[in-house]
Amino acid sequence: MIRCIKQMYYLHLLLTFGLLLAVMIMLFSTIRRALRRQIEFFWGTLGVLCTALVLFFCIIASAAGTIVFLPADPPKEATVRYVEACFDEARKDGAVSGNVVFPTELKEAFRVENDTDALLVDALQDSLSYRLLGDIRVQGRNAGQDMEVRYLDLKKLPLKIRPLVEQHLAGMAEEKRREEIYDAHKAYRAEVLEEAYALAVGDILRQAEQYYTTEQLTLRLTYENGCWNVQQNEGLMAALYGGLVSPETYANNARSEALSGLAYIPKHFMIPEEALAAPPPNAAKYGATRDVGEISALYEAHAELTEGRSLFWDENADFRGGDFRYYADDTILAVAWKELVNGKYCAFAEVFIADPSQFRRKIAADTFGSGIQKTASQLSAECNAVIAMNGDYYKYRTEGVMVYQRHPYRFRPYRLELCHVNAAGDLLFTYAGELETEEALEQYIREQDILFTLSFGPVLVANGEIHQSDVNYLLGQVNQNYSRSAIGQCGRGHYLLMNLNYGYGSNGSTVSEEAQIMYRKGCENAYALDGGQTAEIIVQNRVFNAIDYGNERMVSDIIYFATALPEEENQ
Repeated sequence: MIRCIKQMYYLHLLLTFGLLLAVMIMLFSTIRRALRRQIEFFWGTLGVLCTALVLFFCIIASAAGTIVFLPADPPKEATVRYVEACFDEARKDGAVSGNVVFPTELKEAFRVENDTDALLVDALQDSLSYRLLGDIRVQGRNAGQDMEVRYLDLKKLPLKIRPLVEQHLAGMAEEKRREEIYDAHKAYRAEVLEEAYALAVGDILRQAEQYYTTEQLTLRLTYENGCWNVQQNEGLMAALYGGLVSPETYANNARSEALSGLAYIPKHFMIPEEALAAPPPNAAKYGATRDVGEISALYEAHAELTEGRSLFWDENADFRGGDFRYYADDTILAVAWKELVNGKYCAFAEVFIADPSQFRRKIAADTFGSGIQKTASQLSAECNAVIAMNGDYYKYRTEGVMVYQRHPYRFRPYRLELCHVNAAGDLLFTYAGELETEEALEQYIREQDILFTLSFGPVLVANGEIHQSDVNYLLGQVNQNYSRSAIGQCGRGHYLLMNLNYGYGSNGSTVSEEAQIMYRKGCENAYALDGGQTAEIIVQNRVFNAIDYGNERMVSDIIYFATALPEEENQ
């Protein structure tokens, strides 16, 4: 009971103190009436105390939830089923069913393309084992089970493979003719490097036990819908992937590290689709300047990301409102500035990303429908965004379609125009009447590889042309002047974020004027997001634009762009 009292919220404590005060008043009244012989003191006092006790336990129950809990399904059995399914399916290359989240076959997850990569996956499968430690701990509807996991630590292998590659290359140089080893530029031939790499991997895997790692972790369980469910454990998932968070890039990057200096194989990084936060950006790679030439030089210095494409940035623009802000590393380039366009005060951010996985959505508490809401800058900090902007504020209204992490949570499309973001990072639009049933939506998600959906609109630009929407469009009060927010795209991995705010004589805009600006900037596709006080661009977890009323609004979601560089690589 003391533990329950300590866990009470302020409201429950207030009710408790109120009950105590009421009991004291009632006891005083009982004593007075007993002295006047209107009631018997014993029975009057007993009635007051029993009533107070019942009310007190009602408050305790409200604060602490379930007091007596006797589940029929033992949590130990649920844990064993879950873990055995994970390891059995990992060993036989199959997707796990039920509440076990094992994304795909190992060879597919590692993007195995040749026999050498297959050997690494086979060795990982052979290494996998586990042991449950001690008894499961149950506390109400929650439980925890400690376990020990053994796996082949793939992160350790590339540096061990490198000296073996050099040994094999030296041996091959002695045994083969020079033209068989080197090309006309005196560089190792690709087939020679691949042969040496395959031999080195074979050498390592013959003593793979030396690279086994054992880790301890705790599985968490919750009792829901009449059974125990094991929560996804990132440590366990990483162990099944040999200690890796992103197995998709391992085969390529292991080669790159093992053959570094022998042949150039560029590394590729991506963020796991299921990750709730991205790798943290390097604070030293943010910058601020008022020098237009410095920003233009920044674009030129990151030609591998811009790939010679036309920019949204224009060094001859009518800039207003202080510093340009930017962030740049090998996987992302983001530049933010403010300017007047058609007499409208706009904040822009141009973003280039190396991999589509860097374009993401964050919802408050990472749970659909959560009652928790936060500011956009708080959500940005939680997910390690390089740059972020407001989403559709799905929690504020009931209409629209909500797809998050490929799962449809809400289907009330009404006559809205929807923006879907697929695994390639493209903005795809559907219009009123196209998705009339939940089955049609689910089919569209599968066929178009949709990750998440934004429900606000309307569509501003489609296929390089201004889109004409209904003048009575449901959301956004399209024909009135308000602060506006929009996202646009021009080609693979190239985006424009815009907030149109008050200032410099500008008093917001209509949706038609917003569409004109996104079209003029060169967007092939553009979509309107929630505006007014919700309209924000966040750089380094701080508001960049001139936000309405000068204060951030509590919201339910943001969209954001992140670096894909792991923290250890982003120095």
